[in-house]
Amino acid sequence: MRSQKKNVAMLCLFYFLSYVAFVLPYGYMQTFLEYVGYDVVERGIILSGTAVVAIITQFFIGYLCDKYKTDKKFFNLCLIIFVLSTLVMYQVTQRNFFLHLIFISLVGGMFRTTLAVQDTWTLETSETCRNNFGPIRAFGAIGWMIGSPIGALVVEHYGYPALGYVFAGLAVLNILLTMFMQDAVKVEKSGGIHASDLKELLHKKYVVVVLIFLFINVIATADIYTTVDKMMALGAKEGMVGARWSIQAFTELPLFFAGTWLLKKFGDYKLMMFGTFMYIIRFLGYAVVQSPEMMIVVTLMQCITYPLIMITSKTLVDDTTPIHLRSSGQTIASAFYVGLSLLVTPVIAGAMVSSLGADLTLALIGLSGFVPLGLGILYKRLD
Repeated sequence: MRSQKKNVAMLCLFYFLSYVAFVLPYGYMQTFLEYVGYDVVERGIILSGTAVVAIITQFFIGYLCDKYKTDKKFFNLCLIIFVLSTLVMYQVTQRNFFLHLIFISLVGGMFRTTLAVQDTWTLETSETCRNNFGPIRAFGAIGWMIGSPIGALVVEHYGYPALGYVFAGLAVLNILLTMFMQDAVKVEKSGGIHASDLKELLHKKYVVVVLIFLFINVIATADIYTTVDKMMALGAKEGMVGARWSIQAFTELPLFFAGTWLLKKFGDYKLMMFGTFMYIIRFLGYAVVQSPEMMIVVTLMQCITYPLIMITSKTLVDDTTPIHLRSSGQTIASAFYVGLSLLVTPVIAGAMVSSLGADLTLALIGLSGFVPLGLGILYKRLD
């Protein structure tokens, strides 16, 4: 019991330090591209490249984690690539489309892959850590909340290139911390793990769960890009965008800390359905308001939407994955529902904003939430 409490405490510190660091390169990619001089369509094309990297790397990393029985080593490898890509990306502050396409794709893609490995590592450390995933993840939200204004201050006083150096320093601390942490506990399979074993994942319930979170993440991705585009069109600067990131992270805390109780009380299925419905309401709110300040007010709904979807995406995928393929199950699911949403949303939403305007685009994206609600009903009938 004492060792399990230590594991939970170490993971809380791990998430806090990770998210303080990760928000620096990831949270300001969009304002960086506007600063360099790309329009909304160009930004959408560049940002969609992050999905290609996320999809490819998550497919392979999850399989390698299961095959070689370690999440720790592959987390650190992903983080090193993430750091090197960031250092290059933020040094080039003049328009260079293909360079920014390559390195922003690497930064955004490795951000997603590093997080996927971190979450899987946590779930596989012990049953106690899995049951306390919500409270552990809350410390990530605290780190994101603190890191966001730090990023804005760095940009305002020292420029975008300094973000890379600060991120690199924090990442080194993160890697040092992992040396004192327990690695994931893997279930042995006779004969080892082979690529052919991955076909075990592709049963109906797993596929439906992945599709549910794909459509939900299309909406969540639009909250990263399309809402920021509207804020900037309404006059918001880096400081206000940074404040939005911090406010979002702060509002997540209560439900993340209550995650263990909520799962026991209501179950992950009901929480997922409720969180999806609230995303619909949230985006209709974004479509209606007409000032950056009111956009931030609507953002307060993050307190419900993101924690519920984040927690249930991990538990529902975990419940439909063979026990010896948990890393593969989580990262492959994430490659689809995060990677594909990152691929299609920036381009489609950017084109929709150009032709329909931001307000109608946000409303239509919100109404698309009825698709995962319908898939959720289908999932329940498969029990």
